[in-house]
Amino acid sequence: MRLRFAFISYSLVIVLVLFPHPLLGKSVAHDPDSFACRSSHYMLDDFETQPTVFSPDKMKAVRLTKDYKFRVTFGKTVVSEFGIPDVSCNVEVGWSPDSSEFFISYSDGGAIGNYHVHMYRLVGNTLKKSRIPTTVAESFKTKHWCESRGNNLFFLDWTPDSKVALLVAEVYPTGDCGKELAVYRGYVVRLRDGKIMRILGEKQTDSVEKQCRASGRLALPSE
Repeated sequence: MRLRFAFISYSLVIVLVLFPHPLLGKSVAHDPDSFACRSSHYMLDDFETQPTVFSPDKMKAVRLTKDYKFRVTFGKTVVSEFGIPDVSCNVEVGWSPDSSEFFISYSDGGAIGNYHVHMYRLVGNTLKKSRIPTTVAESFKTKHWCESRGNNLFFLDWTPDSKVALLVAEVYPTGDCGKELAVYRGYVVRLRDGKIMRILGEKQTDSVEKQCRASGRLALPSE
């Protein structure tokens, strides 16, 4: 059985025994605790040290604060500060290559999930939240849904021009999800208007994930 998201924890060790991951034993370029190709990974304890994730142009930043909030800055200006109440662990923060957008992903229930994604765009000194993660989650849910656990949603990467993103929706691979067990799809989304351009099957999604983590660059398969 395929386990899609590996975290170093006691719970995960148990899961991995039952559901071995195909990447185990292989070296990867990205942070092994992260799902995304390029992101910074944190646990709740890390909020105490207030780590900062800078955009590629070094002009913008997302800082984790001691009161478990995310402070977004542009230069020396605080653009926004907000909390996400259901954050449990495995927080990831990453910026788009053009420094215009960032995502935050996290689990609301420990290593097993559920996993969520939020995406934001900085327009001048205004922070705008994207509906793309909701659109992808709702699209996947119409065909695949785990009644007992719900679904997971992950962020993989942006294309180098920052115009397209790939999110991965999954029914978590546990027995209580019945016939939907371990179903997953990759969603290629155009950021300009939130349109789902393509839905990748499991083999294509798996291939793109491996290549992206090895190279640090998202390359979508030809149609």
